[in-house]
Amino acid sequence: MNKGKDFDLDIKWPPKKWRASLFAAALLFVILLVSYANSFNCSWHFDDYINIVENPGVQIKALSWEEIGRSLYGIAGSARWQRPVSYFTFAVNYYFDGLNVFWYHVVNFFIHYVTSVFLFLFIYNTLKLPILEGRYEKNAYSIALLGTLFWAINPVQVMAVTYIVQRMASMAAMFYIMAMYFYLKGRSGDETWKRVVFFMLAAFSALLSFGSKENAAMLPVSLFLFDLFLIQGVTIENIRKN
Repeated sequence: MNKGKDFDLDIKWPPKKWRASLFAAALLFVILLVSYANSFNCSWHFDDYINIVENPGVQIKALSWEEIGRSLYGIAGSARWQRPVSYFTFAVNYYFDGLNVFWYHVVNFFIHYVTSVFLFLFIYNTLKLPILEGRYEKNAYSIALLGTLFWAINPVQVMAVTYIVQRMASMAAMFYIMAMYFYLKGRSGDETWKRVVFFMLAAFSALLSFGSKENAAMLPVSLFLFDLFLIQGVTIENIRKN
């Protein structure tokens, strides 16, 4: 075989940045699993009863449009949709395993895990923006991973993960951060089609966040301030333009 300089098959896969991201995702999974595994059999509490255990609205028997549509109203008897995305997930949980708390906790755990992964990606990519990269690019990975770990295992998150009905807050946060990340990728994209795709994903994530819990209404404000301060840069001209 010709081993000359014109024949180089030194293929490295996956690329270094993907290996680093996969390592971060795996590390987060292990640490969060160790932190929360002992909560998977915790019983129902407080608002769990009115929203799930004693709520025929989410206790569906079939994955039909009629049954699913009924679950979107939240608590049975409501005249309008209430946090339809969150209640839909409760209905799917009930359909597959009734009131077995284990799988409700597993879903809550994975919501928190996915949120952590997207938070890592968001911080990492934010620190590589032109306005910040000169100061933070060399340490962006370490800062993003450490910051995400501190956030993910902070005791303030425990109730949102282990209290089943608080999945509403966790889901709103997950889609909120996903929307922020996709918006960032859209704003920093170098090809038109990629920017369009990321903006569409950001808009869809925002809708899912709004449908999970009302506090997601602050998302447009967060996106505006993020864009002004960390993408455009705060100048008199940019403030006037915005």
